[in-house]
Parts: sequence; C-alpha cells; structure tokens
Amino acid sequence: MDKSMEKYKVAIEALDAIFKDMVEAIHLKPDGHNLEELRIYVDNTYSTLNRTALRVKEIKTLLEKELKLNLETWNPPA
Repeated sequence: MDKSMEKYKVAIEALDAIFKDMVEAIHLKPDGHNLEELRIYVDNTYSTLNRTALRVKEIKTLLEKELKLNLETWNPPA
C-alpha cells in the first residue's frame, strides 16, 4: 500500500470514530426530567465536541500534507 493510501485509510478511520461518537451522543440523550442526567449529558457532549474538533484538525493536517500546490507559471519560449 502506498503512502497516500495509508493516509486516506487513517483519515477514514478517524472519520468513522467521529461518526460513532456523534451517534452515541445522540442516542444517549436523557428524557429531560432529571437535571443531574441532563448535566452529565451536556458535560459528555462537550467532551465529544472537543474530541471531534481535534480529530477534524488532525485529518485536515494529514490531508493538507498530501496536497502540494504548484504555484509556478509556465511561459513557453517565444
């Protein structure tokens, strides 16, 4: 497996982990009658958002390393 495919595999695994965390946070929402359960849910959701932001930043950095912009212009001979 070449290096670029390895980077995309890592990115896909991180995206899968983000998706799993988000779905879990959605499904663990309490019914709303117990304030302590709501407080714990909000704290856990905040932690999930922080983890998600860090993972997205890592994925962006990983994919930007692969992107190499060629900013040179080519002028044909006269």
